[in-house]
Amino acid sequence: MRIAYYPGWQAGFVKDQLDVLRNDGQRLKAAARIDADINKLALAWPHVHTINITVKSMTGFQPLMELKREFQNIAYRVFFCVKKDVIWLLHMIEKKSQKTPRADVLLAYNRMSDVLKKS
Repeated sequence: MRIAYYPGWQAGFVKDQLDVLRNDGQRLKAAARIDADINKLALAWPHVHTINITVKSMTGFQPLMELKREFQNIAYRVFFCVKKDVIWLLHMIEKKSQKTPRADVLLAYNRMSDVLKKS
């Protein structure tokens, strides 16, 4: 599988968020772990149950998916969808509470809808 960043191919919101983490000395390790998880996702899709990453379907928003990474008491979430042989990274958040903000899920869902509409 190939990885793409919404809305472009090589550039987008998730890449920008990861770059912020990479440039923050205290969160550089979090970025490295998220990068590793994304690479594992690309290698193992759709058999993610065979590797050590947490992926779940967003109930009520299928086929939107969520990659979860916990690091130093911060919950990172990368929302993605799959179209043909491409995993589209749509949105990324840092959560400090259990509940994912609905506005973030809707934003990811709308981006997913845009990706899936294009031929």
